[in-house]
Amino acid sequence: MTPRLRPGRLTRRASADHAWAEGPTRPVDRGFRAAYWVAFRVMRSWWFLRRPEHRGAMVAVWVRHRLLIVRLSYRRGLNLPGGGIERGETAEQAALRELKEEVGLALAPSDLRLAWRQQSFWDYRRDHVTIFEAELDELPPLLPDGREVVEARLITPLVVLTGPAAPFIRSYLLDRMSRDGASGAVDQE
Repeated sequence: MTPRLRPGRLTRRASADHAWAEGPTRPVDRGFRAAYWVAFRVMRSWWFLRRPEHRGAMVAVWVRHRLLIVRLSYRRGLNLPGGGIERGETAEQAALRELKEEVGLALAPSDLRLAWRQQSFWDYRRDHVTIFEAELDELPPLLPDGREVVEARLITPLVVLTGPAAPFIRSYLLDRMSRDGASGAVDQE
């Protein structure tokens, strides 16, 4: 179980199985979390009516067979850092921007490689998702904002696959594990 944080504190913990960082839990942050939760449900209702197209970019950050996953304040399940591609922005630029915004991790474009592209119907939208990969030797300190992203952690891909995850994340991980060999993707150190 993840420990509770004192208001305004940022915690980073590590163990043999995973490392995680939680954002601050000040009252204003809880207010933002509630606003994100309500706004997301309103947007899903709108998407249900309109069925819009959406372009998104995500980053799969790997550290010795473990994957950086974020937990969002408004959505169930585990996610990769990422988000929508803004007008005039490339998928790579969006992925780098979202990684910096969501967990405070700044990477160079040369650190990314294109790993996966998929179109799927999710959250009542036609989602065109591009996933980039980055391989790091160790995870630098993470700084989730505590509002949109409430937790960031390194875990094995099998943990992601056993819970609720977006269809494109599931497809990407299954493909990656089949390429690497399932045993290589979950080695314990």
